[in-house]
Amino acid sequence: MTVYTDSLSNLRNYREDYYKIAVTTFLSYPLQTKVDAWFNEVAPSRQLSEKIEKKEITWDEFAASYHIEMVTVAAQSKIKWIKDFSKNKDVVLLCHEDEADPRCHRHILKKIIEAKAMRN
Repeated sequence: MTVYTDSLSNLRNYREDYYKIAVTTFLSYPLQTKVDAWFNEVAPSRQLSEKIEKKEITWDEFAASYHIEMVTVAAQSKIKWIKDFSKNKDVVLLCHEDEADPRCHRHILKKIIEAKAMRN
């Protein structure tokens, strides 16, 4: 099976055969009821998100900081869970940014999950 990424605005495109995981810091209640899980532990911290939104850091600095945030026990637990779960069912990681935007943490997260899968 595979890990995919997409925007929450495309949520309606995913049927029951995908396990839909929101990987955002904030998620409205209506969206919470439409996803299978919400893993805010793998979303960038509020401070990091604000820095990139305010253009206080570059995308490369954001990516490096996000990688550091993903070594916490909570994040590693969710990353392992996604990796293991995706062995049996397709998973889609969902966030607010447009899917065509390469500057979304979900693309980095997917690479982290895939790298973990290759190591184990």
